[in-house]
Amino acid sequence: MHQKTFKPKAYVKEGCPYSFKYLLFMTEAGLLDQVDVIRCDPASAKFDAIKEKLGKAAGRDATFPTVEIAPQRYLSDSDKLIGHYARAFDIDPAKLPTLSFYNETLFPQLAALHK
Repeated sequence: MHQKTFKPKAYVKEGCPYSFKYLLFMTEAGLLDQVDVIRCDPASAKFDAIKEKLGKAAGRDATFPTVEIAPQRYLSDSDKLIGHYARAFDIDPAKLPTLSFYNETLFPQLAALHK
């Protein structure tokens, strides 16, 4: 019998600049295939149930992005997630030109609007 391997689940919120930042890092670093991306649409009837599930699992209000990095182990916050994957795969996020461009130009504006 083959043991099923765990694949992290990345919960990203549509329209969220923090979720986009995480996805941008994962894509540019070539790591997007390491996670199952679960798009969470705030207009969807399922959104509140997903937020409740993530909140219970994390022990606090759910934020996006949140990744189940190991069975029943959740990590939130785009910067923490980027740090986690950067360390695990020995990647320097500062050397990723598209992520750097986003962080230095678009992200501050989007984050201010997102508040």
